[in-house]
Amino acid sequence: MIRNANTDLLAGSIGMGLSLTFWFSIDREIMRLSIMFPKAMILIMALISVLLLIKGFMKAERQNLFDVGSNLRVAVTGLFFFTWGVAIAYLGFFVASVAAIFAMTGYLATARRQLNLSVLAIWLFIVIGEVAFFYLIFTQLLHVPLPEGIFF
Repeated sequence: MIRNANTDLLAGSIGMGLSLTFWFSIDREIMRLSIMFPKAMILIMALISVLLLIKGFMKAERQNLFDVGSNLRVAVTGLFFFTWGVAIAYLGFFVASVAAIFAMTGYLATARRQLNLSVLAIWLFIVIGEVAFFYLIFTQLLHVPLPEGIFF
């Protein structure tokens, strides 16, 4: 494992690789309005990656990787994202997103504070509102079909 690395070069390279992968995997038969947002996000990610690469070459700073925070929390958060991706196919975007974001928020918050039922209830309403906002933006404004599951 790399313990001491130029994190700007590393992050910029990974970001550029992902940007290129996403760019070349775009389905060319998607409607023009439906593809505008993904293309814009890919271009923004590529721009940030280029800036990180430039910074990595111009002002190289070496840092130890995975020194800050909990590696367990990073791994569990990755597991949450993987489970969310699988659950979308069965539960649908809305339900899977609410469940995953709520569970992840609760898990990550336990590192800093004691949780009680009233805080969790407030967070649940906030998560439902956020997911509903993005769900409506994508389905109604951008006309991007999101996966439907057993509920909707």
